[in-house]
Amino acid sequence: MVIDTRDIFFQADPFRSLGDPDEAQHDLLFVEEIATHTNTFPDQPNRAKNLGSSPRYTSHVNPCYGKENVNAASLLERPMLCSGTVIGNKSGIRRFLSKLVDEFHKNNERGSKCRSPATTDQWTMNYLYYRGDFGYISQTKTLPWGTGPVLTVGTPCVNSLIPTPNHSQKDMIEFDGDGLIVNPHEEEGAVDRIAPTLHQWDRCHKWINSWFFRHTNLFMTTFKPDDEPAMHWIADGF
Repeated sequence: MVIDTRDIFFQADPFRSLGDPDEAQHDLLFVEEIATHTNTFPDQPNRAKNLGSSPRYTSHVNPCYGKENVNAASLLERPMLCSGTVIGNKSGIRRFLSKLVDEFHKNNERGSKCRSPATTDQWTMNYLYYRGDFGYISQTKTLPWGTGPVLTVGTPCVNSLIPTPNHSQKDMIEFDGDGLIVNPHEEEGAVDRIAPTLHQWDRCHKWINSWFFRHTNLFMTTFKPDDEPAMHWIADGF
């Protein structure tokens, strides 16, 4: 996995549903953010974001690549992919990083409109993906929001139609009987029903901070900072 660090935590082994990496049919997996087709509140379309209709996407990539090349109108129903959580085996991650880093070098040469922070990893990655530039299309796929090893909760925790502060919303977050956060589109009993990885939790901080104290078993077995063994799924697997 290539992941952010500040806004990530784990509820379970993120690799448990992926199988043997050497035998994987798909060697590169991109994680979708919540979009129209995965919105659990379809009567509230503002709670989801599609890539082509995102002003943030077009404002970052159009100046660099050109409006005609970006062709946002063709992506109106496509989900935004999160650059903060990318999954793959050695071959897939190497392919991903080689292309993305190479593009950053090219963008540095193209001028200020293409350099960070004008064009950052999130928007560059989405532009490249929807052009097919990561190659090996049969080995590359996206994971719909609410399924798989990663649940991105940033957008679900924000409701733009209510007065500020509009973050830390809890209505779209689902929990199991033990209070763990679940993938809403995974069936009961599925390997990834309990979302292994939670991303962008800081957008939910007003309620999730107290949630952490109720689930300290996820990340600690003692309150002594220097006496913390690895979680069992790490210790058992390595």
